[in-house]
Amino acid sequence: MGAQVRAVPWVRQLVIDTGRAARRRHAIHGLFEVDVTSARDALRREQTDQWFTAFVIHCVAAAVAADPGIQAYRDLRGREVVFDQVDVGLPIEVEVDGRPFAFTHVLRDAGRRAVKDLHQEIHAVKTDPYLSASVHKAPWVHAYLLLPGFVRVPLLGALHRLPHRQQALAGTVGVTAVGMFGAGAGWGIGFQLHTLSVVVGGIARRPIVFQGTLVEREFLQLTVSVDHDVVDGAPAARFIGRLRELLQTGDGIPTGRAGAAPVHSRRIG
Repeated sequence: MGAQVRAVPWVRQLVIDTGRAARRRHAIHGLFEVDVTSARDALRREQTDQWFTAFVIHCVAAAVAADPGIQAYRDLRGREVVFDQVDVGLPIEVEVDGRPFAFTHVLRDAGRRAVKDLHQEIHAVKTDPYLSASVHKAPWVHAYLLLPGFVRVPLLGALHRLPHRQQALAGTVGVTAVGMFGAGAGWGIGFQLHTLSVVVGGIARRPIVFQGTLVEREFLQLTVSVDHDVVDGAPAARFIGRLRELLQTGDGIPTGRAGAAPVHSRRIG
């Protein structure tokens, strides 16, 4: 049987180091679903279906902005640093050495930005990755990878104890939109690189009784992970409650009609 032997992209070592560093975080995870039928209907009506990822990021950032403590970090002196600006680190796929790789682009001040604005930035960076400041840090990454492994991993693991450096390099909140890379239902649990990380999974269609009628609705599957050294379960639950409400009501969708009766719910029976 044949086999291929090919070089591993240099950025793969960064992923390995990140995974090793993430094991030191004490994360708690919550998996839940949100009915996003009305929001998706509103996007379809405006022919802005491609805005969905930006819409979810807008809702995450808005929910964090309501209680910034959910994105707090502890510095080397044990003090909590709470940023009033929500900077969202989002993996975006590019080509490195002829192979696809996801690098983290930071959407600055996402809590105060419109869905359209976020979508335009994501689309622009996908089209031209060099528009992202993260890509221009490649020489620093190359220099980092020259260090021995026993130095690299603790250094990367200590990043969250340097809050302003964390904010500059990776943002204050992590959002991984699995739907950007593939379709289908399902949850995901990623590396815990931020105090708060959200993995946007797939969308499942299932029948429910809605307004007295059996219909088929769309449910977005989300995983929310928090660093338990910084955030307790109650604040995390309140954040999930806010996020659920924003997603269900279509917060930030320009028409403001997301709460209307859905036009794409398919009646069953």
